[in-house]
Amino acid sequence: MLVNLNPPNPAINIAEDIRGAKTPVTVSVTNALTVALAANASRACYAIYNAGPATVYLREGTVVSSTLYEVVIPSGFYYKEEFSSARYTGQVSVITASGTASLPVSEGLLN
Repeated sequence: MLVNLNPPNPAINIAEDIRGAKTPVTVSVTNALTVALAANASRACYAIYNAGPATVYLREGTVVSSTLYEVVIPSGFYYKEEFSSARYTGQVSVITASGTASLPVSEGLLN
């Protein structure tokens, strides 16, 4: 990664992202697409725990299936959003292949 410490325009304002405490909510998910988190421009981060028993498939966006997903969350596992890239503020969708799972979901918001 290259960083220009002497940019041509010295009037650069870099704001620090500071988030508040995560707010938890429990989402019940089945084999029908479920919105785990609605789009939120103030979202700093999110985390999801699969309280099981069904495996959950997660995708950032409005479409998810057991064959089109980004993350598999087995029963008893915890997923925390990756911090190596920009904040994701769009909809987070989940689904199971079969059965029902209970997902405690938490979202931290920017202050």
